[in-house]
Amino acid sequence: MKGKLILAAFAALAFASCEVNSGSTVVGSGSDTQINGVSFTVDTLYVDASGSGQLVARGLVKDSTVSSISVPWYVEGQFYTDSTYTTKLGGNDTEIKVPLSQGQSTFWTIYFYTSTVDVRQFPNFRIGNLRAIYKN
Repeated sequence: MKGKLILAAFAALAFASCEVNSGSTVVGSGSDTQINGVSFTVDTLYVDASGSGQLVARGLVKDSTVSSISVPWYVEGQFYTDSTYTTKLGGNDTEIKVPLSQGQSTFWTIYFYTSTVDVRQFPNFRIGNLRAIYKN
């Protein structure tokens, strides 16, 4: 009986941890802490064709939380080939080195490069699944 109880507890914990992290990992570890209550705008997307080329996404993140965001924290996102968001190229993050209080905003820039695909082939790329995190 004790073994069944331990097994049931282990299964419940495993299921709960899957639910918490399911779909939330973008780039970093599933143990990263997501910062809720932030909003993102993307204002610039371009292919930097110099050298081997990289994708560049820029925008603004606004803190709408009830507390402040302390440093260091990160903005991460996934890069897609186009506006259908069906073919994922990969993801990256950028460290934000300024704290934010409720209502404050700051700019972010994320670069993406991969040696497996020539990203210059995707001038209409998009970035999605943006989130703010603390790395654990």
